[in-house]
Amino acid sequence: MKSPKLNNQTNETAIDTQIKNALAADGPVLAAIRAAFPETLAVYAFGSRINANANANADSDLDLSVLVAGYADPLRLWELSGELADIVGCPVDLLDMRAASTVMQYQILQTGRRLWGSELEVGLFEVYVLSEKTELDTARAGLLADIQTRGSVYGR
Repeated sequence: MKSPKLNNQTNETAIDTQIKNALAADGPVLAAIRAAFPETLAVYAFGSRINANANANADSDLDLSVLVAGYADPLRLWELSGELADIVGCPVDLLDMRAASTVMQYQILQTGRRLWGSELEVGLFEVYVLSEKTELDTARAGLLADIQTRGSVYGR
């Protein structure tokens, strides 16, 4: 779905309010996700539409991530993103949290917010992600230090 061009602050505020209402715990976004994926453990929102410090505009998409038992069907995620776009009035990127890279998972946890989730199971997953990110940072510390020293990712 192509988002409508918005030319004034009033329309942008209306879209933001529409998204906020749609993302409520009893709102249509979570209802649609949980209907499509009954095994949903958590739903996260992240990106420019969620972060106050980001520069979201009328063309910005809404970034959502779903954590399910196992992996989410990519085709169903894609179909659902279109359905969600119709609900919120802007494009929606919907990704499988478990299929995302460790760095992406970490970014979602650090900069996004959990909209809904089963506390115990989700808490264990989030701790796992933080542990994996710490291990990754430790493993690549030498490489990052070398890049910092050289001022370049590439060799001379």
